[in-house]
Amino acid sequence: MPERITEALPEGEDRLWISLDDGFTRLIDLTPLMALASHRTLRLRRLVRCPTVSPDGQVVRWPGGAYLSVGSIQRAADGNAPFKLLAMLPFAYRYRPLTALLSHAEPNLHGYHDVRPLHTVLPVFGLYPGEFESLAQEYRPASPDLLLARLSDLSLILREWFPDQALPALLRRPWPYAIRRHPGNPLLDTALGCLRHGRIDLVENPMLLLATERR
Repeated sequence: MPERITEALPEGEDRLWISLDDGFTRLIDLTPLMALASHRTLRLRRLVRCPTVSPDGQVVRWPGGAYLSVGSIQRAADGNAPFKLLAMLPFAYRYRPLTALLSHAEPNLHGYHDVRPLHTVLPVFGLYPGEFESLAQEYRPASPDLLLARLSDLSLILREWFPDQALPALLRRPWPYAIRRHPGNPLLDTALGCLRHGRIDLVENPMLLLATERR
């Protein structure tokens, strides 16, 4: 039987987490695909963040006609696809780009694969339990469980590098990384704003860059 696509989750404005039933998830960069005339509709944020998997699991489609076949996804590891393969992870660690960083942390962050409870994760960001439901709406079609796992990973990194009492204020200050990429967007001018509006990647990416420099 041919392999099937089991899940497709948008990432930011130009990436996609796509899982096959081979047990692995690929994080792909859609930027090269967006340059094609047949896929130019992916340049629209409201469309690129709405992928759906066909009932037979052979195609990912977006509104406007853009699509990816399971065959092109399988060829990505060989460089023979119209997009760039950024990472390949076991399905259990999908949608969690900080897992590799956490697994090599020194000292090791004990049990980093375990997801911390909601009531211990949200205070790190200065959020209240009642805010999580509205927060999760911004990350659909990713499930609330996946979002909590991702927030849990980010909270571990932040608490490792910054004092707990300083974090809520830090996340409410101007966030240069996001401001440079989205100038003039008041929704994304702080780390907390990025989290609340579906762009956790704009908070994680500087953490990954900082970790690389620290090494």
